[in-house]
Amino acid sequence: MATGLATIYEALHQDLQTHEFVEELHQTDAKEFWYQAIAVLQQFSIHSQLKGLLLTHHPYIFPNAAYRQTELQTWVFTTSKSSLFPTASLPIGNTQIVSIPKADSLHQEWFCILVTESFCVLVLSSAKSHSCVWSLHPTAIKAAIAVLLPRIRRTEQQTLLQTKLQKFPLILPPYQIMARFGAVLMAQSSIHQELPIPEIQEVDIIKAITHEVRTPLTTIRMLVRSLKRRKDISAEVKTRLDRVDAECTEQIERFNLIFEAAQLDSYPIMLEATQIEEILSDGFMRWQEHAGRRQISLEMILPTEIPAIYSNGLLLSQVLNGLVDRLVRSFPPDSHIQLILTSAGEYLKLQFQSQVTRLGGGDLPLLKAVGQWLMLQPETGTLSLSLPTTKTLLKALGGKLTVRMHSTSAAFDGEILTIFLPFI
Repeated sequence: MATGLATIYEALHQDLQTHEFVEELHQTDAKEFWYQAIAVLQQFSIHSQLKGLLLTHHPYIFPNAAYRQTELQTWVFTTSKSSLFPTASLPIGNTQIVSIPKADSLHQEWFCILVTESFCVLVLSSAKSHSCVWSLHPTAIKAAIAVLLPRIRRTEQQTLLQTKLQKFPLILPPYQIMARFGAVLMAQSSIHQELPIPEIQEVDIIKAITHEVRTPLTTIRMLVRSLKRRKDISAEVKTRLDRVDAECTEQIERFNLIFEAAQLDSYPIMLEATQIEEILSDGFMRWQEHAGRRQISLEMILPTEIPAIYSNGLLLSQVLNGLVDRLVRSFPPDSHIQLILTSAGEYLKLQFQSQVTRLGGGDLPLLKAVGQWLMLQPETGTLSLSLPTTKTLLKALGGKLTVRMHSTSAAFDGEILTIFLPFI
């Protein structure tokens, strides 16, 4: 284990003479300078043929460098396994992987040490100190490499690196290299324009929003239910509290489903024998009530017997709630939705057929895409999962979803959603 070893940042600050040859930037400037400096080195790798060593935490810090820089040996110090580096995209022969334990504090540092026949450079971003360190001086770079050497436990790798370091000794860069480095760095000075700012992932935004919405709604529902238990409230007040309770429950379930979809990559969904008849009987009364509030009729046609399916009952119930909610909100009053269950070979087939009655005129409610995950109904502000995301979710539940329009119907009339779920 290498957990007791110093980090590069610590090594550069332990000795005053070494620290003398190091420049350091803190906070916001530090993060900007890291990307700025790496962009400069990437320019060098694109326009110059480099011979020597590249020691780093990431195999692709120089895009496609393995193909352009055939004489630049890359050393990657990582907690990941070498299976992350496929031979199709990175020549293994000229790349050395050094595995370090996850407990090693070096794992918290981004570093790039480039040693060539004409110059050497170190760029380091430390999460612990929130700073970026860089140096072109051999003394500082030697100290940084000395931190990495004890982490190499394979004898043949130790010998190989020592041989390479002897072949490419650390030297002060000539004036031409320093001038060119400075010129390119100056050209990159407008960091906000030249370098892309990493985007916040859409899935992270969705998780944050669902948490912020569900928490107050859950609190409101709890308070409403406590009020409903009081004996001194009138029938009219209780009716209104029931309405608030129902609306809160609807929104909580909607955002629960969105959150579950956002969590798909975080953990596997457990599938088991599921009685879908129970899910449908529990949900149908609520679906009818929900549809009735919007003057839409809902009908369900079931076979005499429904065998058990292989799925996840809790999540499947939420998906069906979401689909019914989407259909109800997507059609004008006086429309009709029909849910038909039949067998289709090894699958149970759930089909939602919708018929739009256009008496009274008026446009159909519009749905607008919000990113790849969500759909927004601008008139009501209602969010729902997009159909591609719903398809992915149903696939994780062991089923599949198809969407088509009835061939003889006008646009938006006769939309057919079909879900297939495997029998046990």
